[in-house]
Amino acid sequence: MNKHQSCIDACLKCAIACEVCLKEMIGKLSDNDCPHCCRECIDICLLCAQASARESKYSAQICKLCAEICSWCAEQCGAHDHDHCQRCAEACRDCAKTCKSMSA
Repeated sequence: MNKHQSCIDACLKCAIACEVCLKEMIGKLSDNDCPHCCRECIDICLLCAQASARESKYSAQICKLCAEICSWCAEQCGAHDHDHCQRCAEACRDCAKTCKSMSA
């Protein structure tokens, strides 16, 4: 098993939660960076999962950036009461925690 499997799993779960949030927020007003943060989060999570799967020599740096973006997205989406935003924020927090541990 890949030593980065927990990171890969968290990143993929987060990317999917962000996709759902992004889709659900279409046409809804937002007073912060949700759903724009979701787009950023999806991109970095997928890159992080790919880099981790191939055990890239840059995995730690990518994980560090992923953790930062996920934390930002969790803050933005977590400020909304929508169920999809709350699920997205939770997945982002989990991913940030996992990625932060991989970047140390």
